[in-house]
Amino acid sequence: MDGSAVKVLPAAEEFAWARQRRADIRRAGGVLDLVLPLREGGDGPALFCAPPLIGASWCYLALLPHLPPEHPVYGLQLRGLRRPEPLPVDMAELARDFADRIRLTRPHGPYHLFGWSIGGNTAHAIAEELERRGHEVGLLVIGDTVPGLPNSLSVADDNLWLLCDFVLRELGYQPVVEPDDPDPVHRMLEVVRGRPGLGLHEWPDRQLLALPHVIRNNLAVAQRHRPGRVRCPVLFLSATGDERTTGAKVASWDDCVSGPVDVVEVDCSHEHMLLPAPVARIGAAIAARLAGNPKSPAPTADASESPIATGESRT
Repeated sequence: MDGSAVKVLPAAEEFAWARQRRADIRRAGGVLDLVLPLREGGDGPALFCAPPLIGASWCYLALLPHLPPEHPVYGLQLRGLRRPEPLPVDMAELARDFADRIRLTRPHGPYHLFGWSIGGNTAHAIAEELERRGHEVGLLVIGDTVPGLPNSLSVADDNLWLLCDFVLRELGYQPVVEPDDPDPVHRMLEVVRGRPGLGLHEWPDRQLLALPHVIRNNLAVAQRHRPGRVRCPVLFLSATGDERTTGAKVASWDDCVSGPVDVVEVDCSHEHMLLPAPVARIGAAIAARLAGNPKSPAPTADASESPIATGESRT
């Protein structure tokens, strides 16, 4: 999340992303429970989704049309958003908390985890914790991230404007906070209060003010973390519209996995992986693996859609 990642030109994908985020907030009702049932029912393997940087998992609603209805889907969400409470001091604490919540929700495994962006780091840590407790992890899906996150991400105090801008963009508002803004938080509140009907207008100030604080802690926790090794099968999703090559991203996890790794490339930017065309391919890849068929091909892309390619398994 550097300046260029937030201050983007208003491309078609950005407009689509803003519309989708606002729709997600409305569909989820702004619920900030630690475990958010995105879809319940069905007797198939459940999928638990670790939150991206914003801390809420409403974005994973985009997956539901692309996973068979027999699969329940749950979003894990960060503490500190729903009410004031101590934030996790490190990734181990966060993983233990989420593992406890997963076990309360589904007492019996195997467990299937997905995390996009920083959520991929959290999902890996949860898998590590579940395996440490002796539970089976049937699948870990890492959505286009690397251990420790890129060095361009910063939790410095002078980046408060950037965190506020990130909040606005991630929740469907126009990111308008500037580096020289004397009061970035006030500007963020002003934008939200000035756009009733976009999803957060009725949130109390306390909850809105918690967002930059929780995001900064989430970044610090991920950057300090040094992941261990998991044994479970891994599916790595790589956005090809990124400066880093797929090979480099996957190789960064070599010391953190011991089981097979499948690679699926999605022709989009990192920020737009959950837009309709990319998420259809992602959903197909996850659904195939939940069904125990990792070599099932992704559906053929229309000319207007982003193609996806499934690479060879790595061991």
